[in-house]
Amino acid sequence: MWLNRHVFEDNGIPVPTNWQELVDAAPALQEAGVIPLATGQPWQVDGIRNVMQVAIGGVDNYLAVNGDKDPDAVMSDENRAIWEAFAQARDMVDDAYSGRDWNVATNMVIQGDAAAQIMGDWAQGEFAQAGQEAGVDYDCLPGLGNNPVLDTGGDAFYFPKTDDPDITAAQLELASMLVSPETQVEFNLVKGSLPVRGDVDLEAANACMKKGLEILANPENVLPSTEQLLDSDTQGQITDLALEFFSSDMTVDEALEQQQSIIEQAM
Repeated sequence: MWLNRHVFEDNGIPVPTNWQELVDAAPALQEAGVIPLATGQPWQVDGIRNVMQVAIGGVDNYLAVNGDKDPDAVMSDENRAIWEAFAQARDMVDDAYSGRDWNVATNMVIQGDAAAQIMGDWAQGEFAQAGQEAGVDYDCLPGLGNNPVLDTGGDAFYFPKTDDPDITAAQLELASMLVSPETQVEFNLVKGSLPVRGDVDLEAANACMKKGLEILANPENVLPSTEQLLDSDTQGQITDLALEFFSSDMTVDEALEQQQSIIEQAM
């Protein structure tokens, strides 16, 4: 979760250190004309609930529901807390959120029109381009300040296999450059994401990158993503449920019942 520190400080509101503190601050923010939570396109909304699966529900519940596909875990107090937090989130967004690009939502936080956004680490690149300083102008709260872990979803480069030694040499040269400590630091400082290796120059890393590297230093903090645990059909059903819940007055009980049915049939 990304926060504009000045929005809180200028309105005499303590800067939140976790999700519940943002929820508690929401009425005062709204009274001051600030949107508590910026979001947009469907994948962003679904991403909020995805983050909350661990941030609010905890690691054990996340693995029980998505990994073990335990229908009883769906009805646990931990899983109920996820949907209750998601319900809080739908009351904290503006009426015009639907369809908004993620970087537009990030810019709302940067400009102070919104107080916070739940988004991947790439959002940090927008803060950097705006000349914002981590820990001074904005804060980052991995795991919404509750359970700071990271999943292993991401992008990858692939090189086609070839018998041409010149092409192979060029591929190795490019691969070596991509994963070099120098490139990893420079690229990720611009993009806002985390290096793929731990032996990077921490002096160049900002406060948020350092938080991420500290999380990655402990293998127990790295979890499989839902893409690794659930088949695409199950993922799609849960996404549809999340979007319907967020854009309606569906109750938490109704959401839990539907999720349990989905998990019971999951592969």
